[in-house]
Amino acid sequence: MKRSLSFLFVLFLLANTAFAQNFNRTDGIWAKVAVGDITLDGIMNESDWAKADSIQVIYGQPGILPTSGYTSEFNDPAIFDPVRATVKFLVKGNYLYLGFWMPDSSVGGIADWARWDGILFNIRDKANGNRPIPPTEFFYTWWYLNVPQYLQPGTPPRFIGRFGNFDDTTRTPEQRAAWDAAYRVVGGVSCDDSTPDEGWMVEMKIDVSQLGYNITGVDGDVIMFNFSIWDCDWVWGNQPSRISTNRVHYQAPWGNVNGSNAARIYARPDITTNTATAPDVPADLVLYNGANKPAPVIDGVLDEEVWSGATTVSIKWDDSLGRAAYPGIGPYVSGQYQPELVQGSRPPIVDPGDVTIRYFHRDGYLYIGADFNDQLIQGTSVFDAVDGFATIIMDRDSYQSDNSLEARMLRLTFDESGNIVPKDYMPTLLDSTNSAFAFRLKGSSTVNNNDDVDEGYVIEAKIQLTGLLGYPQNLGDRALFLGTVLYDGDSFPDPALNYGTRTWFFREHGGGPGLAWVYLSDEAITDVKDEPAAIPTTLQLMGNYPNPFNPSTKIKFAVPTAGEVEVAVYNSLGELVSKQLINAIAGIQEVNFDASGLTSGVYLYKVTHIASGKTTSASGKMVLMK
Repeated sequence: MKRSLSFLFVLFLLANTAFAQNFNRTDGIWAKVAVGDITLDGIMNESDWAKADSIQVIYGQPGILPTSGYTSEFNDPAIFDPVRATVKFLVKGNYLYLGFWMPDSSVGGIADWARWDGILFNIRDKANGNRPIPPTEFFYTWWYLNVPQYLQPGTPPRFIGRFGNFDDTTRTPEQRAAWDAAYRVVGGVSCDDSTPDEGWMVEMKIDVSQLGYNITGVDGDVIMFNFSIWDCDWVWGNQPSRISTNRVHYQAPWGNVNGSNAARIYARPDITTNTATAPDVPADLVLYNGANKPAPVIDGVLDEEVWSGATTVSIKWDDSLGRAAYPGIGPYVSGQYQPELVQGSRPPIVDPGDVTIRYFHRDGYLYIGADFNDQLIQGTSVFDAVDGFATIIMDRDSYQSDNSLEARMLRLTFDESGNIVPKDYMPTLLDSTNSAFAFRLKGSSTVNNNDDVDEGYVIEAKIQLTGLLGYPQNLGDRALFLGTVLYDGDSFPDPALNYGTRTWFFREHGGGPGLAWVYLSDEAITDVKDEPAAIPTTLQLMGNYPNPFNPSTKIKFAVPTAGEVEVAVYNSLGELVSKQLINAIAGIQEVNFDASGLTSGVYLYKVTHIASGKTTSASGKMVLMK
């Protein structure tokens, strides 16, 4: 079937209007493929650098969302020359290229802690089989601890961490092939404050294939990354009052821990420096507006119509397949942990944690419905053995000591009396806002009773986003930064068999390891399970389920008469990616769409019914999140 220009324009308009939030997702950036060669000489004079995507980090200015920040390392009374850096991103083969320009009047450092300039960063080691994947630290710096004899005017920065050495300055050819860099001090000399410098520039490359990434494959890869830039001034001068150290970080400050969050560097062979506009980075989750349906009663019973169309996340202990289907970097930052209730002992998990959580929003509230399957429900004051869950939300108007947004733990867990009690920041929300929660035991379940087999429980909550959590009435940019952790503990007559577990979606606690970027869509909730009571009088599109999806979804519709039906799927550029023809009978129909070979993003579908020479069509949109 020939596509009209008007239809393609409508597809493009729908894609870029409904999902305009993707344009400002600041934890994701494209590293475009350089079409020319990059020479590591500390001068970003190649034309590819001019076309590279970049970010700026500046001391004293709000950090890039959601978890960037800045601080003075020693609470120095005055910062005369703070960090104000531009960082650029490119790829070539399986090398990630980073370009740094850091204006600075005093470049260099000494051997003492934090009295140096440097670039500290972390690339998560995807080659490691653990989940969440561990950090890999890289440090390019004038910190010459253990080898201070090398410090003198003109000394270059050294390589510490992965593919570098802490106790000496030598490097093997293999280390240089895996990670190398070149620098230039502009307008002066390093480790010499006799005259002010203008700044320093660095060109750097890292072989990310050694960390398990493949950016040369058809679908490319997403590199999990964070960095901080350290700036110490005037330690080589004769003005002690000007000595100070400050630092600014992008998403997380440290190189050797999975703290705060991870930036996402997107790279794909077809996105080059000749690509005018790289694809938008999709949200990890889209939560729809439930205002078109009756508001649920917060009673622990998820029987209202609105819940059936809510966005769903499943969290289960030892569910590697389910975790692998999480959106974005979710498969790599999500995970599980069994603490030792008795030192040196981790008994087997006989009743694994299992919860399905539904989310939607309306009227400035986040609604959460959590349905737990649990054969042994228990309440305790021992944190590592509790039952329940916590939702972690970044407060949009509260900052930590490093001037990054503060995470709020909203925890609901059972106590010894068998009741769900609020913990951490949840009591504050309940006391000062219209937030609320309720719970219900399923079937004949009991709490702290080993003489029966429980079915589980349900927790229903509404969290007021406006007010204490920093959202304006119109929800502002509609970005919500979220993680969820499931707590499940079981106790037995033999205490040696007792255990506790926690399993999380993106974020284990207030400190990390990641965050889901969630978009609070103004699009109304739909329930694809709502079916017409009778054969419709015209084509009726009933949506697709699930949505978002990975990798397949079912497109549902109903037709008034038998006839030919075409189901066509287009990407956001209006390009046809799939077409199915079916001979439909009157009534409800369902077509499976498999997007295994496609990349994450928004897709549009058009269902066309042809019968008795009459053609009718309807269009919808869906989100693929890999």
